[in-house]
Amino acid sequence: MREASTWSICRLGYVETARAIGLARGARALRSFRAEWPTFEVVEVDARLSEVAAEVAVSDGLRSLDAIHLAAALQLPRHELVFATWDQRLWRAARGRGLKALPASW
Repeated sequence: MREASTWSICRLGYVETARAIGLARGARALRSFRAEWPTFEVVEVDARLSEVAAEVAVSDGLRSLDAIHLAAALQLPRHELVFATWDQRLWRAARGRGLKALPASW
């Protein structure tokens, strides 16, 4: 994954990632993440993304935040897109919608 030319993340990913890093690794790691944040391509949560997220939440039985992350990925060009998640239900939903997902298998 380190070879990726572009890292994309939903705006909500900032909150989730900052929380996880801050709790697990502390203030220094959190500062490092914040310094790297401008290098990410951020997918904003807007009305269109919200509509798609609501649809995938219902159809795939996803939690709200997971549905938002998947909807954000579905807005991106797919030619090099790899969707990374550590949630099995979200992984299955991404694969079911034709996305290449990591881990490679569950």
